[in-house]
Amino acid sequence: MQNRIARYLPIVRERFRARQFHSLFLFVTSRCNSLCRTCFYFDKLNSRDDLTYDQIRRLSETAPPFEKLWISGGEPFLRNELAEIIRHFAVNNRIRTVNLPTNGLLPDRIFRTVDRILELCPDISIDLNFSLDGLANTHDAIRGVPNNFTRTLATIEAAEKRYQSVRRLRRNVLTVITRENYHELVRLGMFLLRHGGIDGHYFEVVRGEAPDPSLKNLTADALRELHSRLMPFHRIYAKKLFANLPRAVRRIAEIYYLGNLRFHFDLHERCLESPARWPMPCTAGQTSLVVDHNGAFRACEMRGIAGRLSDFGFDVSAALKSREMRAEVEAIAEANCWCTHSCFIQDSSKFSPRVQLFEIPWAWFRQRWERYAETPLEELEQFKALEMA
Repeated sequence: MQNRIARYLPIVRERFRARQFHSLFLFVTSRCNSLCRTCFYFDKLNSRDDLTYDQIRRLSETAPPFEKLWISGGEPFLRNELAEIIRHFAVNNRIRTVNLPTNGLLPDRIFRTVDRILELCPDISIDLNFSLDGLANTHDAIRGVPNNFTRTLATIEAAEKRYQSVRRLRRNVLTVITRENYHELVRLGMFLLRHGGIDGHYFEVVRGEAPDPSLKNLTADALRELHSRLMPFHRIYAKKLFANLPRAVRRIAEIYYLGNLRFHFDLHERCLESPARWPMPCTAGQTSLVVDHNGAFRACEMRGIAGRLSDFGFDVSAALKSREMRAEVEAIAEANCWCTHSCFIQDSSKFSPRVQLFEIPWAWFRQRWERYAETPLEELEQFKALEMA
């Protein structure tokens, strides 16, 4: 009985937490080997002012303990000391999870670095997220690299063979929804389910000042219809994700996992065409911090620079407590900048009892009620066959 209660406690504890620093978004390099038409960071890529290794180490030494490190760039695996950088945060800040996005074009560098992270950081979980923004022709056109889809798929296949027994490493695909690809994302999802090799498939709406603004020409109605057809993928992956948990615990985990994803989809739909207030305050700048490749810091990736770490001796705690960040946090509350950025939706919702106790369970219930509501008959049969597999 005590063991069973102990298994529930982490799930219950996640629902009630004091507001504290939780996530660091660190752009480890501006170097990139893609030409993505969706990239909100495009005007800063391939600069010559990346933070030095010693400066990043100083960030870790001065930051408070926190749970999740979100690595970004550029292509993060172009940073030579990436594994050692993550180790500093594992040791100094006791992070529990690191998120590693990649375009998948450099398998040798990716595997060498991931192997090293697994060796240096035995107590952290890793989300290795491959970018696929459509089927072959569409993905290559959006990413600006010939044969990108084929090359990334080969890297995913190799990663499955190499890491399929490593349970603390999840291999996911992240897809950015745009005007150019939304009509084929169900087919992409079905292809990846049948292809195997990944643990999850996640979908984000294109955001920020993209190099090709036409990619943002989506309507809330089109997005709503697409989301209802994407939820079955999440239900299938949830069964895989929580398969090793005891049945009762697995049920609670699935409720919060699926409810959380549907909750995110709800806010994406509500905030796509114009800002709509979230059911919780945005905690950007309080529970999270963004550090650019050159040491500029921001409360959120979608907001302007609040200050530069060089003015604070690269002391993260000092920057978080600074007059500049306090002013930025106050400005966010007045800015009406409610957005579709899932990372900050997630980070803010973790500290809202209302969201955790009511909004997410209600979102889970609604996604069950609308189960397959907008799914064409042919897709419905395919989903049912895959769920039974």
